[in-house]
Amino acid sequence: MGTGKRAPESVIRYELGAAAARRRAAAGSAIGAATALAPVVLGLELLPHLGWSPTGIFWAVAAAIGALVVARTVSHYATARRRLGALRVTLDDDAIATATPSDTLTVPRARVARIVEVHGALGGLRVESQPDPRTGVVLIASVPRGGDRFGDVRAALERWRPIERRPRLGVGVRVLSGAAVVAAVFFLPFLLDDFVARSKVAAAFLVVLAWAVARWTMRGR
Repeated sequence: MGTGKRAPESVIRYELGAAAARRRAAAGSAIGAATALAPVVLGLELLPHLGWSPTGIFWAVAAAIGALVVARTVSHYATARRRLGALRVTLDDDAIATATPSDTLTVPRARVARIVEVHGALGGLRVESQPDPRTGVVLIASVPRGGDRFGDVRAALERWRPIERRPRLGVGVRVLSGAAVVAAVFFLPFLLDDFVARSKVAAAFLVVLAWAVARWTMRGR
């Protein structure tokens, strides 16, 4: 082997594979659909308690919105599956590089500012560079969990610098908020009956507040 050559064993090549790419694409698309529909469903359940009866035109618009969400979900799934299936990550002693059909980037080891691990089935690793001195742009190389050599990539990156974990507080707050939204589906109608008897304005405010909380909770992280 000539001078300056690196042994092939020091290079890690990582990909998700077709099955893992399909799973991640399906899960991400389902979450996106739930994000779009959950607050609407909650609002539809609560509004009749204010004495509002949907008209035929309303249901036609609601059906059109539902069809749009379905079409967007199918399109998102197909795009995500192709992108994830084509993703290639190359890691050696000096840099990490990611490549998809539409984009490639390389983060040199010497310029890595932090490495963050996101837990969960849709998690993975994010390698963030230092800001570019001229533009301030931060490069982010993402390594999704699910491929056969994910453990090898993680172990190699951990030798670069300590891996940070996403703060637990943010996850806990969202889990509790999600539980509150689920509880709202069951208990808010009874609460609204009492508010309507006192003030429809207060009841309407409660509906808007519940919808806003649902939107925030279901928002992508």
